[in-house]
Amino acid sequence: MDTKRLEKLVRNIPDFPIAGRQFKDVTTLFKAADALQELSDGLYEMYRNAGITKVVGIESRGFIVAPLIAHRLHTGFVPVRKFGKLPAPTFSELFSKEYGEDALYIHQDNYFTY
Repeated sequence: MDTKRLEKLVRNIPDFPIAGRQFKDVTTLFKAADALQELSDGLYEMYRNAGITKVVGIESRGFIVAPLIAHRLHTGFVPVRKFGKLPAPTFSELFSKEYGEDALYIHQDNYFTY
């Protein structure tokens, strides 16, 4: 996987979501079919023998890449979301970002491998 080439396809948006931050917009990488295929192939090769049973994807970008890799690895996909987005009982984890705090949630029945 040519990570330098893939990195060049990511659009940088300055001062988003707040002044002084630079947002990495990966939609420009995802819309290039050859780049998306290269990303998928590269991640598959990196993890195909790792014994992975679930691929976790954090919204929203993780909802694009994680199911793609889960499919390739013949595993399940587990979504991790923000507050109020998952309908069943959840576990949560608070974390700090460079411009505030947030929390992520996972369904309790996805927490354990089965």
